[in-house]
Amino acid sequence: MSSSYNFPLLSMPLAAGLAYVPHVIRALIIINSTKQWNNVNPRGQLEKVEGRMSKAASAMAKRAEGAHNNGIETLPIFYGAVLAALHAGVAKDTVSFYAGFFLASRALYNIVYIFNTSRILAFARTGIWGSGIFACLKLFLAAAAAKH
Repeated sequence: MSSSYNFPLLSMPLAAGLAYVPHVIRALIIINSTKQWNNVNPRGQLEKVEGRMSKAASAMAKRAEGAHNNGIETLPIFYGAVLAALHAGVAKDTVSFYAGFFLASRALYNIVYIFNTSRILAFARTGIWGSGIFACLKLFLAAAAAKH
């Protein structure tokens, strides 16, 4: 990526994209399983069609929905952390590192959440989530410690 980009600011729409990828995966699972899509009521579609889906596909679609919801719930924390750090004058390299770490943790979180079928992966998923939140906490603490 060109050095002319402000990566910390660019990381914000990238994080939103990572939050929505599981939503798209959920839709693709439903379409693949049922060969149709109900765009009139897409949020209620899974409940209507899950009887026509395999248990594995239904479970994966539900996990994808959970990953999407968690991504949306985590966005305000990440946005606040990045904006607080930038506003406080934290070094852009530091903000970029933790923003990149957060993005990597969210990508891995999505993969583990969607494909998880065991308790050990569920435990790993929680640790991955915690590492992303830790990156946000580090940004908030760096902002609080910054001298204007």
